[in-house]
Amino acid sequence: MTAYVNKTLGVVNVGGQFAAPNKTIDVDPKARGLSRLVDRGVLEEVEKPKPEAPRKTDNSKTESK
Repeated sequence: MTAYVNKTLGVVNVGGQFAAPNKTIDVDPKARGLSRLVDRGVLEEVEKPKPEAPRKTDNSKTESK
């Protein structure tokens, strides 16, 4: 799946998913009509944000009795 953002003022349906204006959707790169929407500038491919690494918490400050 590839992420695309809708750059128009209207709602777009591609690959069975709806994309509201300025919203990002994950679409199969082989979805019918996707290449035409990209060529027309309706959708633009974007990179998915990488998940952040889990943060380590400092639990050594707890007092023991």
